[in-house]
Amino acid sequence: MNKTYNIVELKVGDVNNCMYIVINVINNECVIIDPAWDFEKIDRYVHDLNIVPKGIMLTHSHRDHTNLADKLAVEYEIPVYMSKKEIDYYEFRCSNLCQLDDMDEIIVAKLKFKCFLTPGHTIGSMCYKIGNNIFTGDTIFTNGCGFCNCRGGSVDDMFNSVVKIKRHLTIDTNIYPGHRFKENVYEKTDYFKRNIYLNITDKSTFKKLIYINDKRNIFLKFEYK
Repeated sequence: MNKTYNIVELKVGDVNNCMYIVINVINNECVIIDPAWDFEKIDRYVHDLNIVPKGIMLTHSHRDHTNLADKLAVEYEIPVYMSKKEIDYYEFRCSNLCQLDDMDEIIVAKLKFKCFLTPGHTIGSMCYKIGNNIFTGDTIFTNGCGFCNCRGGSVDDMFNSVVKIKRHLTIDTNIYPGHRFKENVYEKTDYFKRNIYLNITDKSTFKKLIYINDKRNIFLKFEYK
């Protein structure tokens, strides 16, 4: 793990949700990414590790990634970051909300993150990269990619976003997705082999595979707005 920061992954919710705490080991400040479902688990980690939250970063507006953002923003008096496009389109509201644009660089907890707008799953999804680690929300999973048949989703946008993100990945990049399916341990050296979407270069083939998987969208039961 990087000498400057550690990444803690917490499993929450009923659909294999992952949220993350990025801890600056020099000053014990931290960033919380996609907080949802289990406030007590987050609060316990913060107190047990004696760390100080300095910001919240949201990959997109679906409530299984955001439903604790407002509560934590008020509890810790910290900003919440989300792409401007996502905020505007879905009329997302949250205390201390800050807007981001594509390719912005922000410093939170004295850690630098690069922000990539990656529409597809939603119209304003965003991935965050720090060092050789990237938090991809529901854009890219380690063995798949997000559904595109939610409101504001687009298969064409998803293809373009995957192509875009691939330019910033190497075989050593750690992918931290919004969900983990069919896996227990992440093996950073083989996700290019396991994730077919990262290997498809033809848009029509990519779209055909997406349409097949979208028919099995288990998240529609959550009635995303």
